[in-house]
Amino acid sequence: MKQIKRLAALCFCSVILLTGCTKFGTAESEITSYTYKDKHLTVNAKVTNNHGCEYYMEQGFCFRQDTFPKLNDVFTTQVKVSDYTEVDSFSTTLLLPEVDTSYYVCAYVKNSAGLSYSKVLKVSTNPADYPNE
Repeated sequence: MKQIKRLAALCFCSVILLTGCTKFGTAESEITSYTYKDKHLTVNAKVTNNHGCEYYMEQGFCFRQDTFPKLNDVFTTQVKVSDYTEVDSFSTTLLLPEVDTSYYVCAYVKNSAGLSYSKVLKVSTNPADYPNE
């Protein structure tokens, strides 16, 4: 009888751990700042609403030369910043090799409730757009 109770308790705890934050919503993020110099874009983002889930499976950025970068798109480059973290802010430096080009960048956050993207940021690599650098 004790083994059945222990097994039931173990199953209950496993279900709670496996469902994680699915009863909550996907986390929301935004790009907070960026700088571009010498083909390098440094971009910072933060989680703006965790919807009750304070644990993130993955955080990062994706970019491409066409609108709406998405993780599973073959034309999108993904830069994973962190795995399995509780940190709300994240950043990276991206190499944008093409000059006189527009790149589209967004932050993403995965939690057990799903994947979400920030608003897309359009970045120009035209040197004339950055006269003080």
